[in-house]
Amino acid sequence: MLSTYLARFAKKVAGMAIIFSSAITYAQDVPIENQKFILFPHPLNHKWIVSVGFTATTMPTAITEEAHFRVPAAELHVLKKLGKKLSLDGRLSAQVIQNAISIGPRWATKFSERLSMSLGNDVAFWFGRINLGGLKTRGTGWQNFPNISFGYRFNKQILLTLKAESIMTLNVKTFAGETEVQTDYTLFSGSAYTVALEQPFFHKKSLTLGFRAIYTSYFWQTWTLFESFDRNLFFPQVIIGVIL
Repeated sequence: MLSTYLARFAKKVAGMAIIFSSAITYAQDVPIENQKFILFPHPLNHKWIVSVGFTATTMPTAITEEAHFRVPAAELHVLKKLGKKLSLDGRLSAQVIQNAISIGPRWATKFSERLSMSLGNDVAFWFGRINLGGLKTRGTGWQNFPNISFGYRFNKQILLTLKAESIMTLNVKTFAGETEVQTDYTLFSGSAYTVALEQPFFHKKSLTLGFRAIYTSYFWQTWTLFESFDRNLFFPQVIIGVIL
């Protein structure tokens, strides 16, 4: 009886193993070249990839002094394939009264069917204009974001990206009326770390869900304060995008 039971159990386990291995094989056979992604560090197979969405950045209490305020921004993200491993990465962040645009090269390569990485260097220009108490205030600035990303491809087309960036503030100019307001800032202002998941969404579209932890002494969305801080502050940022 025991031998018969063990034989039946072994057959069931073997059957489940075959089904499970078939499912894994099917998932692995889906080529990543047919999947759309915007953050995942892998050579592109499409000439263009476009994503639309938004970010929500929480301001620390060291700035707001009371409650945490979330500042939303519409995001347009575009990748343009330039070569086998090289692409051009462009992004627009819009808030009407203040906006930022960045562009830079991204070089990507894969180590295996699961692991890949990329190196990039984005140059960003931000500008803003607002009326504070009847006084017209405006500001502009340049920043640089050297970055490195590592990616892992799970089954069922789920892509995990880990990204690290250095934040370099190159220039800041702010004006209250016609008077220029000096702002102290350091070249190496801080760093940012992103974890993101990308997967199929509906039809031929994909979804990006990410979290970016920004540690910096100068964050461009705080330019109306006319100052930088003597220490790095934490700006958590949620990223949501639909890849078209």
